[in-house]
Amino acid sequence: MTAVTAAGVARRFPGVAESVHCARDFARAVLGPQHPALDTVDLLTTELVANAIAYTRSGLPGGRLTVIVQADRDGVLVCVEDGGAAAGPQLAADTVGIEEHGHGLRLVDVLADEWGSRGGPDGRTVWFRCAPVGWQQ
Repeated sequence: MTAVTAAGVARRFPGVAESVHCARDFARAVLGPQHPALDTVDLLTTELVANAIAYTRSGLPGGRLTVIVQADRDGVLVCVEDGGAAAGPQLAADTVGIEEHGHGLRLVDVLADEWGSRGGPDGRTVWFRCAPVGWQQ
């Protein structure tokens, strides 16, 4: 179900791998095909949803997560609310090589204008914001 709130447009997804693609499509639909931040939002939403499924209670059987997308003259804000975990999101140490995991939050850190998290073991929100480069509503 999709809900429009003061905070943006929200949709809940089951905590399964297929939801990564669905959440990415949802963010793209909210922004529209001409939005200048579309590719960045697409990639970073993919990373945060994949992390929520892999590293939080959202990925356990019956787990769920919520993606909220808000676009206005201040830019795009995407929040991923997950089921929480014992440890919070952390940037992997700088590595050299082709490690398969550990680079997602580095992408968020480099490509987003700002990002962060709030919450804890019972539920957490990880978010990013992209500035409104060249976008007119």
